[in-house]
Amino acid sequence: MFTKLDYVYAVYKEKSFTKAAEKMFISQPSLSTAIKNVEKMVGAPLFERSTANITLTEIGKEYILAAEKIMNVKEDFKNKVNDIYDIQTGKIIVGGTNYLSSYVLPKIINKFSLKFPKIEVELVEAHSQKLFDKIKTEEIDLVIDSFDGVLDEYEGTPLLKEKILLCVPKDRDINKKLQKYAIEPEQIYNENIDLNKIEAVPIEYFKHENFVLLKSGNDMYNRAMEIFNKAKITPNVCFSVDQLNISFAMADTGMGLSFATDTLFKFGKFGNNTVLYNIEKQNSGRTLYIAHKKNKYCTKAMEQFINTAIEVTKG
Repeated sequence: MFTKLDYVYAVYKEKSFTKAAEKMFISQPSLSTAIKNVEKMVGAPLFERSTANITLTEIGKEYILAAEKIMNVKEDFKNKVNDIYDIQTGKIIVGGTNYLSSYVLPKIINKFSLKFPKIEVELVEAHSQKLFDKIKTEEIDLVIDSFDGVLDEYEGTPLLKEKILLCVPKDRDINKKLQKYAIEPEQIYNENIDLNKIEAVPIEYFKHENFVLLKSGNDMYNRAMEIFNKAKITPNVCFSVDQLNISFAMADTGMGLSFATDTLFKFGKFGNNTVLYNIEKQNSGRTLYIAHKKNKYCTKAMEQFINTAIEVTKG
């Protein structure tokens, strides 16, 4: 009953017999016949065909869960064979948030591709929770993220420690009163400052300011709310966005205050329209990891990508 699982899976992913047939390079009647044969072997329909979009029946959902396990086992076996014969071809799917995909991962991918030009690297960009969902289902091989509180589900290698900073538009009057705490972005990307030696600014100074925050589901949103809750502040949120670098870009244009990390400035080397501040020590840092699903076979290509990521972030 799993001999045509690729066909069933294509219909499930495309939610259309027509699109699935095009993807599998067969005619739609042939695909429909193949699916009906599978359903006869299963003894029940896999798809609800009465709606505009093709959806799974309850039996169909169970079939897909089993099919994904079979596909993952087949993929692991293929990877092991490749490693045994030291085949330097293949594909790695790497996930990262938007700001990491924009500023950190391109440097890693470029260096890796120069070393291993025959290995294809696909980049998937999404917010943290979606990345965690995709690595659980093995849609992606590796993820770079902070893995706050969920690392026990993954095999992770630490890459770098990030400092969380408050970004305040330069035109805000509050900056004049807080000069002893102030950090200029170029001090970070020119690497002539030790952030750990800069005194943290109390967040209470900014309780009347407008903030641009990330939406719920992002690690930085959770950390920001911890900071506000500890200080018993309800922030004035003027805008909510999905990506850290977008929230910073809005702060850089004067829309409101935002939170960012020193990684953004080290790798992006911009932000001269803002003043940066350390925040309270217990909330001011996080560690970025590169990780894969626990018990997933780590191919030689994945190992080399991890090693390359360490080289780039330590450099």
